Amino acid sequence: MKKSTNTVIRFLIYLVGILLVSLGIVLCKRSNLGISPISSIPFVLEDLLPLSFGTLTMLFHFVNIALQLILSRQVKNIRILLQIPLAFVFGVVIDWMQTWVVFDGTFIAYQVVSLAGSIFFTALGMVFMIHMDLIQNPPDGFVRQLSHKMNGELGKVKIFYDCFCVALSTVIGLLFLGKAKGLGIATVLSMLLVGRTVTCLREKNGET
Repeated sequence: MKKSTNTVIRFLIYLVGILLVSLGIVLCKRSNLGISPISSIPFVLEDLLPLSFGTLTMLFHFVNIALQLILSRQVKNIRILLQIPLAFVFGVVIDWMQTWVVFDGTFIAYQVVSLAGSIFFTALGMVFMIHMDLIQNPPDGFVRQLSHKMNGELGKVKIFYDCFCVALSTVIGLLFLGKAKGLGIATVLSMLLVGRTVTCLREKNGET
């Protein structure tokens, strides 16, 4: 009984982590100061396809899941396949968050608060998800899989992947929209500060 209760608590905390990460993504988008690297591709595709930002994020996660399966050479890898419902939940929650998080992003005060909140809530949500150790976020899972295959340092591979996402979204924007949509101070600060905030929060919690 105690074990099942502990599992339920872990799952609930994990769900809170999903909500916080989704809130961070939406706040970053609403800031009008750019978008985080990991959301840059769905963000630019939103102007090109008749799909919502949440749905495009879900599809982007599906691509990351497929890439993991290819790298692992295990089509029936359960830990990776469990990321499929997680991707679906992320897509639904992000679209739901967008209906609630609405404000005038042209005011500098709102922009700054929104960006700061985005960095903090994204990092806090990631800490909750990491600490519960249930299912990896698909993009993070792909980065881990890629770093393992390349025998590279996880942090450096993460930076490389972020840069790749930004570069690809920039090319798509320039080719089809005539502009590099989504690039801004939020893109840079997200790259620099989210990971460091995660580390800081985990250290305060006595983790390494």
